[in-house]
Amino acid sequence: MNNPISNLYRPIAPWSGRLILPQPSQRKPDGGVFIQIQNTPSSHRFLVGKQAWVKWHSTSHHTLWLSRATLDLKFDSTTYNSIEKTQAIHPKRLDGWQKVSPLESLAGARPDDDVQVELNVISATQEGNSWVLSIGDEPYQIAGVKKGLVTFVGPAGDRRYRVRHYNPASKAFNGPEEIVFCPDAGAIRSGQTVEQSSLVNIEKSPLNAGGWYIYGHSDSQGTFVVAALEPLEAMQLVATQMTTGRQETQDYYVASKWQNLPQRRIEKTLVDNNNKVLAASERTAALRERRTRELWYLNDVALTIHTFGWRGGPRGNNPPLGLAPGHFSFGFAKVIRDEFTGHLRFDLVHRQVYAHNKEGIISGAIRWHAYVGSLKRGWMYTVPISEVMLRMPELTVPYQLGDRTFDPLKTIEQELAFTCARYRTGPGNGASVVTPATSCVKDSCQSLFAAINRLDAEVLNDPTIRRWMQDNSQSFDAQRFQRLDTLLKDVLDRMLIPLGYVPKGWRGDREYLAAHRQGGLLGNTIEALRSWKTMLPRRAEMELAQVMARHGATFWDIKGAMLGGEVPGIVPIPPGTLL
Repeated sequence: MNNPISNLYRPIAPWSGRLILPQPSQRKPDGGVFIQIQNTPSSHRFLVGKQAWVKWHSTSHHTLWLSRATLDLKFDSTTYNSIEKTQAIHPKRLDGWQKVSPLESLAGARPDDDVQVELNVISATQEGNSWVLSIGDEPYQIAGVKKGLVTFVGPAGDRRYRVRHYNPASKAFNGPEEIVFCPDAGAIRSGQTVEQSSLVNIEKSPLNAGGWYIYGHSDSQGTFVVAALEPLEAMQLVATQMTTGRQETQDYYVASKWQNLPQRRIEKTLVDNNNKVLAASERTAALRERRTRELWYLNDVALTIHTFGWRGGPRGNNPPLGLAPGHFSFGFAKVIRDEFTGHLRFDLVHRQVYAHNKEGIISGAIRWHAYVGSLKRGWMYTVPISEVMLRMPELTVPYQLGDRTFDPLKTIEQELAFTCARYRTGPGNGASVVTPATSCVKDSCQSLFAAINRLDAEVLNDPTIRRWMQDNSQSFDAQRFQRLDTLLKDVLDRMLIPLGYVPKGWRGDREYLAAHRQGGLLGNTIEALRSWKTMLPRRAEMELAQVMARHGATFWDIKGAMLGGEVPGIVPIPPGTLL
């Protein structure tokens, strides 16, 4: 690739690469895996293209759960039935291994060593002739090595497209043109009737004027091979509409959110929950811009709620009774400054509690482009998707109580990471399967329940903190802490366990997490109904948003359907709810 073009691409991350599962004889007690390094900071550029060992750093906040997520793995009848009946991808290379670690279950999740990740490297050290990268957070799954910002000009034959790059100097898409290759676009997987992604007429998409991030790598001929797309508009902090006041917030999440589903475009709603009710004529673009600046700041962190629906129509898979259960996950988003445009945007990482599936999506931490925008596995091209960013200082800002510090979001993150790791191995049989009592939404909510219990035991009832609270009851953090206590109790009572019954799988040390529970369909359904507000994705989103809104949260809501090229013969169906 010539220099004028190559300079327009940026590394996806400071540290990234492709995980490689060690051979049994290469395994180590630290549970690490190999990585073929594809990106490094400038200080370690000499490591690009080489292999290193990846392990957890001793200071990682995840070390407390790693041993509980290290299991012996042996396939059983549940696993084989899943492979035969659903063609789900299970970790066959790990079958028969003992003490499979969370890093091994990630590297070995698919048949080939094709899991690309971004690493949060705490230290890079040389041990003999080898290099060891010690990490602090879960590896983030990504797609590609580099990223660019382009608009599509038109097709160039054989899944090749002419694109025009963003020009930072002019702040417009009048940079150099090049032809990129999109080998996975439009492919229909065996057993499916609809292509997973499409770039047909993408140059005519309403999103094309705003541009697309393209993620991928350069092949040996210098051609950029696209692995994933992300519409620039998706995460940019520019609202297209707003709601104001508590009642409108409730009405939006209970009734109106999914009524008018935007197709081939993205709708971004500033949910100004704590403002007074404003007339429609007052909700101008200037007001939306001002309120966005007042409510969302650089480096703000939000808890996110992700949901998607399904696809019906002549070529789609129409769900029974027209009800699409959909999907649910939590995640975390940070407001950052875009490295291409300089504008504020969200940087979103899903924490996907994901059962084994035929698409090859792996439970764990996944960047938005790799999960939603992957040309091979992404959902944005054919199904309606939604992201809710939830900002509430009581929950999303760390605390300093005397000499104690704690971050509620870190506790939630730890529990989600543990759940994701257990979903990769199942209860030791390599199979996480969906039942009414075991699902993405149930076990994401179970993680939230576990985090609240930990905060209650480790922080809220800590004698030292209690004494500090009594002595400093009028301090800002003490009063914020009291509001957090009230909020978490409300989440428990109104959403997670509304009947006061704690599901069996949620109790104790969560040793039955991701287990295919006995009791048949009826028994599992009865167990699920006892925590009925976490049974379906849309209901869980609705209930959590209502509780948070009641306590003063502010939201940023994103939704859209069929984001990319045209896919004829399908109709997007929003996630539904029965109860």
